[in-house]
Amino acid sequence: MLNRILGREQGEQREELARLRAENAALKAENALLNRLSAPAPLLAFVQDNDLRYVWAKGPVAAFGPGVLGLTDLDIRNGRGKSAEGFTTLHAIKGRILETGRGERHMFRLEIPGETESRLYDLVLEPHREPDGRITGIVGLGLDITVETARRGAVALAEAQAVKAEAERANRAKSRFLAAASHDLRQPFQAMRLFLHLLETRLTDDPQRDLATKLTESLDATEDLLNALVQISALEAATVTPTPTRFALSTVMERLAGEFRPLAAANGVKLRYVPTTAQVNSDPVLLDRMVRNLIVNAVRHTRKGGILIGCRRRGTTAQLQVWDTGCGIPADQLPFIFDEFYRGETAAGTPTAQSGQAKRDAQHGLGLGLAIVKKTATLLGLTVTVVSTPNRGSGFTITLPLAETVRAPAPRPILVTEVRPAAAGPATEPVKEPPPGPAQHPEVKEPGTAEPPVKEPSKDQPPSGVLVALLEDDPLQLAALEAMVEDWGCVPLAASTPEALFEGLDKTDATPRLVISDNRLPGNRRGMDVIAEIRKRYGGDVGGMLVTGDTDPQLMEQATAAGVVVVHKPIAPPRLQRLVVDALQNGTGQDGTGAGQGRAPAPPSPGISPGSSRIAAAARS
Repeated sequence: MLNRILGREQGEQREELARLRAENAALKAENALLNRLSAPAPLLAFVQDNDLRYVWAKGPVAAFGPGVLGLTDLDIRNGRGKSAEGFTTLHAIKGRILETGRGERHMFRLEIPGETESRLYDLVLEPHREPDGRITGIVGLGLDITVETARRGAVALAEAQAVKAEAERANRAKSRFLAAASHDLRQPFQAMRLFLHLLETRLTDDPQRDLATKLTESLDATEDLLNALVQISALEAATVTPTPTRFALSTVMERLAGEFRPLAAANGVKLRYVPTTAQVNSDPVLLDRMVRNLIVNAVRHTRKGGILIGCRRRGTTAQLQVWDTGCGIPADQLPFIFDEFYRGETAAGTPTAQSGQAKRDAQHGLGLGLAIVKKTATLLGLTVTVVSTPNRGSGFTITLPLAETVRAPAPRPILVTEVRPAAAGPATEPVKEPPPGPAQHPEVKEPGTAEPPVKEPSKDQPPSGVLVALLEDDPLQLAALEAMVEDWGCVPLAASTPEALFEGLDKTDATPRLVISDNRLPGNRRGMDVIAEIRKRYGGDVGGMLVTGDTDPQLMEQATAAGVVVVHKPIAPPRLQRLVVDALQNGTGQDGTGAGQGRAPAPPSPGISPGSSRIAAAARS
């Protein structure tokens, strides 16, 4: 009996020993597996007790030394200083897990002793629970993702660089398109306008003249669309670089008032300009574009009354204002009027509810003018505001820094203000009166306010028989210019290259009185250089005029300094004729106001009669 009992107990002991040996082998195998995992994958693994002391550690934590067991994260931090600052955050996270009983996942950067760079771990922390559910510590497992993160970062950087390169390529393509649109696409429009003007002067039948008028209106609308699209595209492509300078506001305002006064008068509206002495810091070319669009908008939507252009000083700023007594803008549309292609109803109704010129103007409105104003203002860092009273009129204000002040570098936002009461209105520098309303329009002159003289286009013909050299590489435009100059009674010398022009000049004893040239010529030649060379040969009294689509500010400065008139395509034939007359008779500079004023007109070129085509033919041969 006793032997049987002893034998049974020994058997149980052997079974228990075998079980323990199996468990020990399993633990060794598990430990070996962890060791193998830790080696190639830089695995971080550890177990901490309820006091957050390490009771087991593998991987980078163990690299802090054999004495890490029994320490907390704070102990490691205190012993390692800045190299173990991350353990402070880690200790706080683990304490929160013990309190909440919920595991967490974190990205943890660890500086390993003996390594030059820190390592990034994707760390999972879970509470260690006993079978009865009690939390007795923390179990942590982390994977070194430093290399993978760097690889992903490199891929993302490469993708970003590829996207940037593609965007730059698209931007360059857009810039090339803008350059082509600004120059090449304007060429046929300029030729069409010149030929159309010649056709109109030869038509005597009223129905035919009506057809020519409709053709002119269609050409105007097409040019407006092209110009607006080119301007919007250039602003969006960031190809426009402002050139801030100090200048008198009157140089922009007076010129635009003189230009648009006849157009407003044709619509039965009087345009008034109140002079100002304010000087500002901005880009005069871009400001001209903004004010031009505001005036066009005012002329388009004003059927009676007037338009007032003026300026008011406000502290360190000047407020350039354009007011009209038009139909006004409904309050619910004010927030959208600066959006591209927005063509909302006016207070007077839809465009189809209007008639005559009003209907045509509304149809020609593309919804781009005010968008150009907004984008240009943002580029210049200026503020644009608008107030409007339905059926009473609207007022737009551009706020600019006075020349005595320093302009803030950060652009200010475009503001759209609320509808102003009927008593509100414009304020111009010399004017103290409230704005015009339905009963008091701008055509009623205030006492003591002098109206600036209107500069009407000259109706005189150019001096008869003078030699005018023409240089243009576009055949259609060259033919149109030649026909136009010949129609004025001058003798054209037309050439498509500088070499052909000089060859033609060498074949005649006549001295050119005026050179009309494009600026961009074949072989990277410049019209400015050709004019300078002709003046060197024939004397500085030879007039120079560039008819170009190039709006480079440097070109404008060079031309002004050289006394060369700059005319931007497309140009209306009557204005071109006026500028030619000014250049031949007065030697005026850009746009009729420049170098050489007061110079006596040179005598007609000897030996050449009006209408001669001998020289033009020689220049083309």
